[in-house]
Amino acid sequence: MSKGRPHLESITILRGLAALGIMIFHVRIFLWTGWNQIWSNPDQFSIFDRAAAFLSLPAPMLGECVLLFFVISGFCIHYPMAGNQKTLDLKIYATRRIMRIYPPYFAAVCISLLAVHYFEWTSPSNEPWVMNLLLVQNYLPKINSQISSNCSLWSIATEVEFYIAYPLLLVFWRKYGPSQSIALFGTISIIATWLYFAGFKGMVFCAFTFYILWWSGALLADLYATKQLPKPSKITVIIGIALLATGTITQLQGAHLVMVKRFLFGGFYILLVWWLLTNKVFKPSKYSLFTKCLLHLGKISFSLYLIHYPLLQVCGLEWEKQFGSKPNNFLVPLAFCTITILVANVFYLLVEKPSHLLARRIVTRNCSVSQ
Repeated sequence: MSKGRPHLESITILRGLAALGIMIFHVRIFLWTGWNQIWSNPDQFSIFDRAAAFLSLPAPMLGECVLLFFVISGFCIHYPMAGNQKTLDLKIYATRRIMRIYPPYFAAVCISLLAVHYFEWTSPSNEPWVMNLLLVQNYLPKINSQISSNCSLWSIATEVEFYIAYPLLLVFWRKYGPSQSIALFGTISIIATWLYFAGFKGMVFCAFTFYILWWSGALLADLYATKQLPKPSKITVIIGIALLATGTITQLQGAHLVMVKRFLFGGFYILLVWWLLTNKVFKPSKYSLFTKCLLHLGKISFSLYLIHYPLLQVCGLEWEKQFGSKPNNFLVPLAFCTITILVANVFYLLVEKPSHLLARRIVTRNCSVSQ
């Protein structure tokens, strides 16, 4: 974010919580017997295992936290440009985006390929690693061609589509205003959704589908930066709760309603970001150790998102090798989540943080040369 604007701790905290939610959603796949198994055969499990299973109840909905990432991304990318007519320096913009995203992403692809070595059913040579490195795995060689050890990487390719489109769409935003722009982006998302139901399944990962979410985040940035963002009314809060409840019900109906579910949860996340921007939910970090911990989680959230899937998958396979089955108690996968956070912190220090510093040096040097 620009130097002239304060760091928004609530946004960073939300980013960390989103990454945590996605990790909890995924850890159940590899390191837990599962709710259905436990409650279909209660006599086979202890009272402790059955009681701990209740901790997993929110987990199936937490996978949609990736939509929260998109809203936050739109906010953060547009925030430095919000409410002004400052020209976007394409060279600086591209340098920052590339250096902040690609080196950690490249490292994550390499780690994912190492994880594939652990699998008995495939090998790195059989994985579409070139397409993943080129960030086109959402479409080529076929829809959703992710490396099998890291299915989370699809959203990074979608994010890059947003980054590429932003400079051009910013021109449209400034020429026609936020209202007409949001109407356009909403229309694009609706058309993309219609194409999905018409048989173009690639739309499920296409940035066009998520335009309304990303640019709603940008709209919140515009209103917040210009001090025009009001507090949500009670009706708005009720709508948010209704969207969350309806999205949860839709989640239970199956994968065929994936697009409907996304718009319901996406709407909830837009309203959640709005609400947090206008309410002091978290104490400032200088007064709260809890806030400091949440801020640190937000700081390493990209690293956590990149590496959690292959790490948990390998841990799950190793657990089954050693014990013959997945853990019965949900506290075990939660413990592995804690371990993954520690590993993500190391990844952040060794890979992500140096790429941020390098981006800063390159931008500073380019600015000095141009002056």
